[in-house]
Amino acid sequence: MGKTKKHLYEIDFMRACIIFGVLVVHVTSFYNTFEPNFTRRNLFYEGLLSSFHFTRESFMFITGIVLFITYCRKDVFQSRSFWKKRFLLIAIPYIGWNTLYMLFMKSYVPGFTWSSFLPKLGMGLLTGNEFYMYFLVVSMQLYLFFPLMLKAIKKIKKGHWWIFAGSFVLQLGLMAFNQYYLQNIPLSHVPVWIRWLDQYRDRFILTYQFWFVAGALLAVHYEQAKAFVVRHARMVFTIFLIMLALLLVHAGYDRMILRESDGMTTLVLQPIMVPYALMVTVVLWLVGIKWSEAREQNKKISKVITFFGNASFGIFLIQPFTLHYDDDFIYAYHMSLTAHLFLLPLSIVGVYLVSAALSWMIGKIPVLSYIVGKKVGIKRKRDYSGLLKGYSVIK
Repeated sequence: MGKTKKHLYEIDFMRACIIFGVLVVHVTSFYNTFEPNFTRRNLFYEGLLSSFHFTRESFMFITGIVLFITYCRKDVFQSRSFWKKRFLLIAIPYIGWNTLYMLFMKSYVPGFTWSSFLPKLGMGLLTGNEFYMYFLVVSMQLYLFFPLMLKAIKKIKKGHWWIFAGSFVLQLGLMAFNQYYLQNIPLSHVPVWIRWLDQYRDRFILTYQFWFVAGALLAVHYEQAKAFVVRHARMVFTIFLIMLALLLVHAGYDRMILRESDGMTTLVLQPIMVPYALMVTVVLWLVGIKWSEAREQNKKISKVITFFGNASFGIFLIQPFTLHYDDDFIYAYHMSLTAHLFLLPLSIVGVYLVSAALSWMIGKIPVLSYIVGKKVGIKRKRDYSGLLKGYSVIK
């Protein structure tokens, strides 16, 4: 019989932090558009963007952990029931939010008419090219291949370190291919499959294979890995700080010496982000473990962390709306670029809190709650007729 699933409070902490990091990236990117190239503020924003560009990989990592820790210890696994459950849970938000994005865009995008609504929606559903839908598209690909991955991980009981190392090297190679080849080729003279890779690389499961593999292996060896990072906490933090310093030096070199563009300097899919994102994720996991052990000592803070962790999926999907209105506010008041520095943290926190509140409210509405990953059905009125009938007989 499989072991009972234990709730991982450290994953709640990680989700709350990672989605905050996502908003740091998106809000900072907007503020950076106002800055002239190579100013101090421009370089500050790019350093901030680079250091927070771990979030995509971290989300993939904890997705792998949660899936594998849920199913790897079960004696019986049925692919059909897994697919039915998982695809239903993700398909409803995917269709729902794509539709909402289209309706919202129609209200402010010039030339977006009802005649173009359905084709635009169809393309969005087919490719996941609207806002941040890539995460759901990649998740659905993971669900599709998950039974094979689960079977392989269970069958290959020895050699997990080799799998980890091989996946890590492959990830470095894929990121190098993206940075040094796909980013610099004239697409008009390459085969169709290269153009396809260039266009959809951020929505392709192979692009993130290491994070799913690493999450899977951590799930299998969870307690051993947990004991190791807790025992070597100082070493983990030291390596993280070294990687952060290397990342910022790398970004500065790309920008100031090589004179690369903003986009290339802060590129998510590049080799240096692999070890850096791994160390940030491990640090977040370690801090989450420490918090989970002490969470009973301050229940108010624990409730806040759990709230934002549970709301993270909804925040991710709602953020295009809150970011849009935050951007409108900045545009409307024409504040100085120096004032932007003081507004940046307020914008980040504001978008985070409003998105979380909206996620919570939607999660309380029956049926509609499915679009933020919550299952709240319509409560049926209790039938007291039988009880009353019995009561009258007794009397």
